[in-house]
Amino acid sequence: MVIADLGCSSGPNAIALVLIAVEAIHNHYHQFLQPPPEVSVLLNDLPDNDFNMVLKSLVTLRRSNKSIVMTGVLPGSFYERLFTSGSLHLVCSSNSLHWLSKAPEGLTMNQIPAYDIDEHTRLERRPMVLQAYAQQFRKDFTRFLELRVKEMVPGGRMVVSLAGRDSDVITPEFSPLWEFIAQILSIMVSKVWFF
Repeated sequence: MVIADLGCSSGPNAIALVLIAVEAIHNHYHQFLQPPPEVSVLLNDLPDNDFNMVLKSLVTLRRSNKSIVMTGVLPGSFYERLFTSGSLHLVCSSNSLHWLSKAPEGLTMNQIPAYDIDEHTRLERRPMVLQAYAQQFRKDFTRFLELRVKEMVPGGRMVVSLAGRDSDVITPEFSPLWEFIAQILSIMVSKVWFF
């Protein structure tokens, strides 16, 4: 079974998602008194990521499991092909897909500077800027999904967490959202059927 975390970052949280997945797989098989399958965990991020801490975490993950867990890192953009066809059983991506593949074309074509000094000009251009970013996100997310479809096994699963909002107003209610997302993911993991 192959698990990939796309946009793993670095630091102590780099293996958090895959660790939960590996534990859930092992618990599922132990519940039915079956040996867990061999698991391959592959972490991806851009080449500039500091993979040193990630590699140390992966060594800890391999040593902490009684069954076979193979690990590796794969530098590169998740907006490009990363894996062989039909090889991934579970794909995770948490708080990474908001990073776009490039600056929105609509902004560069109109030669709009990233930060206008004049607040009036910024407010006037805001709808155009928001539309350009939304359009670039749609292109990138569509590309991301098209690539993963090729790389995943039939019946494979994908878990994507991505913060978003439907307005430009930041409310204090946004903060508890992360706790809510964590609860949902825990429930989803507990109900997953592993093949």
